[in-house]
Amino acid sequence: MPVVKFNATVPVEAGHVWKTLRQFGRISEWHPSISRSEIEENQPDGLPGCKRRLVLADGAVLREQLLMVDEGRQSLSYRFIESPLPVDNYVATVSLIPLSGRNETVIVWHASFEARSQNEVQKMEESVMVLITSGHNSLAEFLENR
Repeated sequence: MPVVKFNATVPVEAGHVWKTLRQFGRISEWHPSISRSEIEENQPDGLPGCKRRLVLADGAVLREQLLMVDEGRQSLSYRFIESPLPVDNYVATVSLIPLSGRNETVIVWHASFEARSQNEVQKMEESVMVLITSGHNSLAEFLENR
């Protein structure tokens, strides 16, 4: 099963980062590939089990379900329910590591999935890495301007 990992810092205190990431349905405010996002069926945002519908910049639809939220560890996991990417069993986890004595946070991004075609594994790893890194960079810029 392919795994994509990306760790990077943001010059923002972890509580502030968590407040933004914790709002599962509001990812379109900061992710450049997502033009609209909403929590489905009037479910409470941030409650494990809730589902979000994302409309990507190209009009494609992505649906995700929140699997776990750990407030103490400032971590959440979600899975794809519906995706334009040819992958199955996609699960992502985002965790925060506050840096002691510094106004910085390490964001740990981790995604695993199964490519539907063995010929597409490397391409899917690269696509997922682009989604993660562009999301991280945009999140960092969003947080620095708030």
